Amino acid sequence: MSICKFCQINDANKKNTHYLTDAIIRSCLNIEGSNNREKGLYFAINSKNPFIEFNFQRLDEHTIENAIGRKPTDEEIENAKRIPFSVDYIFCSDCERKFTDIETKFIEKVLPKFRQDDLTNLNSISISDNLICRNFFYLQIFRSTICEEVFDLPKDFVDKLRKILFENIEDYTIPLSVTYLQTTGGQENYTENYVGYTSDKNPFIIFMNDFIVQCYDRNENIKHLELYGLNNDNYNDFININEEEFIFNIFQNDERKAFLSNLITNEKVKQTIINFENYFDEIWIRLFGTKAPSYQKEKYIKSVANQSQEKLNSLSQEEMYNFTFSYLTKLLNIKE
Repeated sequence: MSICKFCQINDANKKNTHYLTDAIIRSCLNIEGSNNREKGLYFAINSKNPFIEFNFQRLDEHTIENAIGRKPTDEEIENAKRIPFSVDYIFCSDCERKFTDIETKFIEKVLPKFRQDDLTNLNSISISDNLICRNFFYLQIFRSTICEEVFDLPKDFVDKLRKILFENIEDYTIPLSVTYLQTTGGQENYTENYVGYTSDKNPFIIFMNDFIVQCYDRNENIKHLELYGLNNDNYNDFININEEEFIFNIFQNDERKAFLSNLITNEKVKQTIINFENYFDEIWIRLFGTKAPSYQKEKYIKSVANQSQEKLNSLSQEEMYNFTFSYLTKLLNIKE
C-alpha cells in the first residue's frame, strides 16, 4: 500500500475521498439540484483536449442524451464510472478527519452567508473568518493537484500548501481570488453551473459549482486573465493577499448565466474548429502526402462555421471525423 500524500507517514488506506468538497459540488452534479450523492453530469474544461469530456453517474440514457445533444459513447459512460471527483487510497483515515474538520468549519460558518442570505445587487462580500476561507480553498487546491492531472501546480507550491495545512500554519500570503455565482430560482438551477478545471497557469482555476477559485503560486505571477468575463479590469480588487477580511467577487444570477454561456460556447467551438482543421489535414495528407493548401482549408472551415453552434457543441469525435471525410469526398468527387 502506498503512503498518504498528505501526512506522508501513514498508509493511504482511505477509500472514496472527495477531493472537491462534496457538499459544495453535489447540487451542481445532481438531477434537479438534489443532494443525493454522485448522480448527475459534469465535465472538464481542458485546453489540451479539443473536446469537453462529459461524464455522468447513474442517469438513464434518455436524460444523458437530452443533456449533451447526442447518445453517449461507451467510453464516456465508462469514464463516468471512474471519475466522481473522488479517489481511493491516496490519503489516510487520520488525514481524512483533518480534511473534514477544515470543510465543516467552512460549511457551517461561511457557506450560509452565500446560499442562505440574499445577495441581490451586491458585487462583493467580505468575510471576517478569513483563515477558515483560506484553509478551505487551500484544501481544494492541494487535493486537486494531487488527484487531477490537468490541475498541475509547481512542486514547491504544492509542498507549501501541504505544510500550511498539515502544520496548521496561519498563512495569508498566497494570492487567492474567489468568485461566487449567485444561483437563484430553485435548487435545479445549480445544475447550470460547472465542476472542473481549466489548464490555465497563474491563475490556476477550479470551477466548483457556485464558487470559482483562482490562485497564483507567487505574487509576481499575478496577471489579468479575462476568461470570457470572469475577470474585469478591476480584478486586483478581488485578490486576497494578507487581507483582514476575505473578499469574494459576486456575480448576480443574470451575470452568472451570461458568463457560463459565453465560456462554454466559445471554448467548445474554438477547440472544435481546431480539431476539425487537424482532421482535414490528416485526411488530406493520407490522400496527397502533404498538408492541404491554405485556400482549401479556409473553404472547409467556412463550411464548418456554417453549422449551428448547437450542433458543433454536441459533436463526438467520430461525427467530426465523418463530417470531414464526407466534405472531402464531395470536394474531390470521390465515389464512396
